[in-house]
Amino acid sequence: MLISDKMDQAIRSYIEENRDAAVDFYRTLVNLEGRHGEKDCLLKTAEFLRSSFEEAGLRSELLYAGETNAPVVSAVLNENADGKAILFTGHYDTVFAAGSRGSEPFSVDEEGKAHGPGVCDMKGGITIAFFTVKALQALGFDQCPVRLFFVGDEEVNHQGGCAAELIRQESEKILVAFNMEHGLESGEVCIGRPGCYEYKLVIHGVSSHPGHAYDAGRNAIQEMSHKVIALQNCTPKEKDRLYSVSVNTIRGGSAVNCIADYCEAMIDVRVRNFAALEECERKMQEACSQTYIEGTRTELFCTDAMMPFETTPQVESAYASLKRISDAVGGPVTGAVFAGGACDASYFAREGVKILCMCGIRGNYNHNINEYGVISSIYEWMRLYIYAAYNYREFV
Repeated sequence: MLISDKMDQAIRSYIEENRDAAVDFYRTLVNLEGRHGEKDCLLKTAEFLRSSFEEAGLRSELLYAGETNAPVVSAVLNENADGKAILFTGHYDTVFAAGSRGSEPFSVDEEGKAHGPGVCDMKGGITIAFFTVKALQALGFDQCPVRLFFVGDEEVNHQGGCAAELIRQESEKILVAFNMEHGLESGEVCIGRPGCYEYKLVIHGVSSHPGHAYDAGRNAIQEMSHKVIALQNCTPKEKDRLYSVSVNTIRGGSAVNCIADYCEAMIDVRVRNFAALEECERKMQEACSQTYIEGTRTELFCTDAMMPFETTPQVESAYASLKRISDAVGGPVTGAVFAGGACDASYFAREGVKILCMCGIRGNYNHNINEYGVISSIYEWMRLYIYAAYNYREFV
């Protein structure tokens, strides 16, 4: 393993000299707000990233991801080096509407915690990735390509766009990838997440007057009530379950004096792996196949899908390699966890990439106005990833 006192001194010196520059970049990035549907705002963020990468000497470009979707920002160091690349990936969109926290929402408190929309999820991670690559360039690293790949529509699972396909194409070039979602303050990295699927259940009934033609009607809401209970019962009772089914919104009917001929429900499904998805879908179809009110008709279909991030052998290998490097240099990795939520690491893992998630800034309360990121962790993770690059053969 390539570690020396001279190298460590050079790494620490670079980090110390660029602390303020990293925070300045972080501040600007957070103050450039934008969520899906605010493409003009996201384009400003994308151009800021592209131009920052270009100014640092990287070849950078914006990749078209859809008519209404923000582009992917891609950049590469050592493009012509042999072999596959180290990849830092993630997203620059947030869940917060632009302006909801004021014109310049970024701030740092007395404890060294950054606050603002996206500080944790996941602009702190982008900052770590960019300044790691800048450090590698300044230190003369040229042994393998290092790539940056940030999407602008992750929070809506790339709906209406082609970013997922771009991820699959990018996967062909990768030796190991780090998804820069926010990290835990306890230091674990993520080696698996559930998949998140959205289903729509539609019941078609028969409309009639509830006074003089009650028996002619077929109430879609009544049929739905039976199926909601059946669907909720698809969730295994044990807490360490492999999947869950939750009917969370319902609407139906047209007027109080008209028997409902239509009702629809939206269903959230979480699965640990693809085998669990197959079993869950089978049970859901069985639950919806029984007709309780003759004359009604039922449809169940998937409207959105974020596949599970499975703990594949490749993922386990990536973790073992990073943990060895972290232990050797006194780095921040303390362990591995299966975390909640969903993320783009799932697309890379599905393609056989060695990838880890939650590799970004330590923090908490993402998707919440109390979101924060611990600034000191920017420098801790930079140091680890610089060592990871110099020891890239550990990931082969």
